[in-house]
Amino acid sequence: MEDFPLDASLGSHFFHNVTSMNVGYFSVQLTAGTDKIYWEKLEKQRVVHETKYFKHVIFDEPLEVIMDGRKRISVIKLK
Repeated sequence: MEDFPLDASLGSHFFHNVTSMNVGYFSVQLTAGTDKIYWEKLEKQRVVHETKYFKHVIFDEPLEVIMDGRKRISVIKLK
């Protein structure tokens, strides 16, 4: 949301915990110009729970998450 920007966590404890558990982490930065969210795809998914600022959706088909932390690129693909 352009009027509600969120910064990714930069805390060292957070990243230590994430990397020690071998968990991938990324954020979408809409102001970067290269990151994209296809809202029309998300809007078509079944809603599990929704509040004013949060919507939990579920996909009928699995998603494929591809990440390369060294190149700092990632993609989430619908199968």
